[in-house]
Amino acid sequence: MADLDEPIHVVAPDPAWGDQGRTLVHDISAALRGLPVDVAHIGSTAVPGLEAKPVIDVQVGCPAGRIEVAVARIERLGFEWLGEAGVPGRQYLRRRSGLPANVHVVGRQGRLWADNLLFRDYLITHPDAVARYAAAKREAARRAPTLLAYSDLKAQIVAEIMGAARGAADGGRAS
Repeated sequence: MADLDEPIHVVAPDPAWGDQGRTLVHDISAALRGLPVDVAHIGSTAVPGLEAKPVIDVQVGCPAGRIEVAVARIERLGFEWLGEAGVPGRQYLRRRSGLPANVHVVGRQGRLWADNLLFRDYLITHPDAVARYAAAKREAARRAPTLLAYSDLKAQIVAEIMGAARGAADGGRAS
């Protein structure tokens, strides 16, 4: 299995990311036809105007008993499987040829599924959070230009935004 860590860079927002995400969602959905899955564009490239690593992230929600089948079909699209890659309950695949992309296979309608959509949707509707997140991403990439260190450096802002997103989803009752 390949090493999860890799060089990263954060770039200005690209309006093409939305279309690229929709195309990848379509291609993965077609590959998984017949399986009871949900497929969504997630991550920073799914948030218009947000700086990001130029890698499209797609999430597949899949019943536990069908995850191996889903992973095998996604691999046939040129993706490399890296196991859980540090996130229990997620199967992670990546492709770096052609359009760089990551696929996260998680439990259908489970916590990881919901959290990734909640985070994306909160950013889409909260430009102040986008600005703070973008600044943190730039600083993390400047200080640590590899994936694992970059992820560690931005973990605090991700936790803060996730907390705000949960609070907003709960009507302000949660902290």
